[in-house]
Amino acid sequence: MRESYDFIIVGAGTSGCLLAHRLAHSPAKPSVLLLETGIYPSGPYLTAPFHRFDTAALRPDLDYGYVTEPEPAFGGRQTVYGRGKGVGGCSLVNFCVYLYGSRADYERWGELVGDEEAWGWDSVKASFREIETYGSAKEGGYEHLADASKNGHGMQGRVMVGFPRVLEQGVQEQIEALVSAGEKLNLDPNSGDPMGIAVFPASVGREGRCTSASAHLVGRPGNLEVWTEAKVERLVWGEGVGKRVVGIVTEDGREATAKNEVLLCAGAIDTPKLLLLNGIGPASELSALGIEVKHDLPGVGKHLQDHVLTFMSVEVLGTTNARHAFETSPTLITEAEEAWARDQSGAFLLHYSSLWGGFLKLPDLESFPEYAALPQDMQDFLAKPTVPSYEFASNMPLWPPGTELEQGNTYMTLVTFLMNPMSSGSVTLRSANASCNPIITLNYLTHPYDARILREGIRSTWTKLVDNPVIAPSVVRTLLGPKSMTDVDIDAFVRENANTVRHANGTVKMGKRDDAGACVDSGFRVLGVQGLRVVDMSVAPITTNNHTQATAYLIAQKAAEKLVGEYGLDEIRDRG
Repeated sequence: MRESYDFIIVGAGTSGCLLAHRLAHSPAKPSVLLLETGIYPSGPYLTAPFHRFDTAALRPDLDYGYVTEPEPAFGGRQTVYGRGKGVGGCSLVNFCVYLYGSRADYERWGELVGDEEAWGWDSVKASFREIETYGSAKEGGYEHLADASKNGHGMQGRVMVGFPRVLEQGVQEQIEALVSAGEKLNLDPNSGDPMGIAVFPASVGREGRCTSASAHLVGRPGNLEVWTEAKVERLVWGEGVGKRVVGIVTEDGREATAKNEVLLCAGAIDTPKLLLLNGIGPASELSALGIEVKHDLPGVGKHLQDHVLTFMSVEVLGTTNARHAFETSPTLITEAEEAWARDQSGAFLLHYSSLWGGFLKLPDLESFPEYAALPQDMQDFLAKPTVPSYEFASNMPLWPPGTELEQGNTYMTLVTFLMNPMSSGSVTLRSANASCNPIITLNYLTHPYDARILREGIRSTWTKLVDNPVIAPSVVRTLLGPKSMTDVDIDAFVRENANTVRHANGTVKMGKRDDAGACVDSGFRVLGVQGLRVVDMSVAPITTNNHTQATAYLIAQKAAEKLVGEYGLDEIRDRG
């Protein structure tokens, strides 16, 4: 039997769960079906702040097993490209960082897609307020380092945004060391200006990790149905004039039709894969695989972008922090597990709760020939005062994992992230068989600008932290880092160690209808196809200057606002 719903949402990830909640809870109470390839996850490593960086590694059952093609800039290395599998999607396994990015990101987004009203900063701020309930650093007594109280953040949203109850040992001292050296302190990196050094807010509440599922699907209403282990393979096309999608078919044969629309929220890898399998994409690629071309849309699967990172780690004196002593003590670990299970207290609440870092601009950026070679509009964007060149983060896990340290010592791990990548790759099909993993080609650092900025960002990160006169006396030895700060040694280090941040975006790019490469319009509608929208990170026309969880939520919120308005869902209806 074919089930019928007002809206069908494919993918119960970060965007999909929020979108389902917003539609189902609108006054008109439309019927909504939400489908997820995975299951409702349970078991260990899912909630405690202590596990925020290793959930993906410790729970391989929550991953699709994707691997990229060999990357030229990585010396031909392939990299595992993790994607959250299960109700909650990537919000199950991400690093819990909750950062908006720059106001300039969204203003440029609006210009590129021709919808400056929806993507202007005031509108974006209002949408974020609907999403979140924002915590305070007041309880921890470090409001001089983190204070978001003055910027009107949301207090009644479903996504819990928090600060550490107590800063971990060493964090305050290191932040103050950088500020003393002249770095700007940013009390609220979600003010629209991310620049400077900050304690990063996280999607963590009193019960630990807040996922899109725990935020939006707990106590769901009767008009919202969820199908798990429901991998969508086929879109159902309507009969008659025009190209219209009217439903879906899952791998195991379940069928459903949509009275209004099908909304794809499968993410920047699986959404283009599903479109291509169903004949929406570059005609030549589809025909070569024997797939019937339903609609020639050349941009599908193109413009794949991502941030790229490098870990660096040094062994430091044991007085720096207590983390290694904790991690290597079975007794302390057991006590922490028991305390967390009992009442979400103890050391699992403390360790790794205090991620901090900075979004910084390279001061001599405009003198780089790689910058001067960029189109003028991109140069103008990168020169804006709220647009960073790179990000660094500190208080990360020991890297490489399992590295042996001298008795009594501990470690400091740093990460440098490239912002505003110019390189782009693609998601294409390996075959017409839906069970085959797609071909993921990132082309990291193949653009000269990217290679230059990451090199300079690594050098700057190392200099600001490891060589800081307050921090340097505690450094014992380098565990992972460039042999020297020369261009040659940094580039060799990048080639051997750079990796993904898993912030894939842009593969079903939003744009104006006449833009080359555009796949959806500013209303999230797939160009040339009726009854089908895309609502996830694949629509992003730019790679925002943040960790993209918050942007995925924003995309769903914006789409919900448009759908509610278009279908009059803000009006109570008699469904009898």
